[in-house]
Amino acid sequence: MKAPALLLALPLAAAAVPPAPVPASVPLPAAHADALPAALDALVAARFKPELPGVAALVLKDGKPLLRKGYGMASVELGVPVRPEHVFRIGSTTKLFTATAILLLADEGRLALDAPVARYLADAPPQWSKVTLLHLLTHTSGIPNLSMDSGYWRTTARLDHQPEELVAPVRVRPLDFEAGERFAYNNTGYNLLGLVIEKVSAQGYYEFVDARIARPLGLKHTVAGDDRQLIPGLVSGYQLGPKPARILAASNLYAAGGLVSTVDDLASFMLALQAGRIVSPASVARMNASHVLPNGEATGYGLGTWGRRVNGKRLVGHGGYILNFYSQLEMAVDSGIVAVTLHNGDRFGGDNEELSKRLIAAVQAAGARTAN
Repeated sequence: MKAPALLLALPLAAAAVPPAPVPASVPLPAAHADALPAALDALVAARFKPELPGVAALVLKDGKPLLRKGYGMASVELGVPVRPEHVFRIGSTTKLFTATAILLLADEGRLALDAPVARYLADAPPQWSKVTLLHLLTHTSGIPNLSMDSGYWRTTARLDHQPEELVAPVRVRPLDFEAGERFAYNNTGYNLLGLVIEKVSAQGYYEFVDARIARPLGLKHTVAGDDRQLIPGLVSGYQLGPKPARILAASNLYAAGGLVSTVDDLASFMLALQAGRIVSPASVARMNASHVLPNGEATGYGLGTWGRRVNGKRLVGHGGYILNFYSQLEMAVDSGIVAVTLHNGDRFGGDNEELSKRLIAAVQAAGARTAN
């Protein structure tokens, strides 16, 4: 076991592995455009039993809802069903907000993506001399990922930590590989970005996200997932059984996974981001583009975004898993389709990522039939 001041934002080692590719063609239920909402409803309802942990789902096309509904239970003990306005922990979907905050500061000329971390964090150790903000954003820094430490989930993640404590242990460790050399999903890197945001803005990470992203967009439920405060509308989390979610201290999640939100807030955020209302269109394009390693390999990850394709169409977004909560936020950027699914259990309804893609593919297919 390493030093006790460790971190996390995605609880399973598997969550740090790039998602499996999606087939170019996804089987869909037959549906005419006027029956599309019912078809989307059926896709989700088939996965979630009414008496078990559930999901809030939202699908938009050109800003208009095709599906906005809750399935299953927000509280199994109290028999409270999920409603679409309920609040969920979003885990690593937080990284999309963190990257947006960094790009916002870059647009304002307050930081440079190709600058070394040491320019903004004076206590950066010598082995980080070639690590840049871009390396942190693209998970190519080589800095050790503390959430992968043996025993982390059994011990350290249950204890409260301050942001600085989430990265302190890696300051004395060598890099896992030379900065920029390869992709390795890294929660510690995004927590370091949170510290950079605090240093440059002179605000706390959550305060900056609230002041510069959430409040201007009217995102009333996108806040710090502080487990020491009451969060109105927050649903309970469950592991298999169902049993209560594992006990973790939310202070460990920070800029890599610490936000809570709703399907409506996340969809509004994605639409505003892609429309260039938060950061410049040039920065949006840079966020959406897959990072390419020196050997020419595309990682599939941009700056805080995963890039994927369904039926040949490009998707961008992020997913998260924390405290037995799953989140998936994606947009088909060329067709204006947004899908958000927030689940409060340990895959009781299967894979959120695959469900998201099926929902988007169903809307694509209905649009294609209408066009013909």
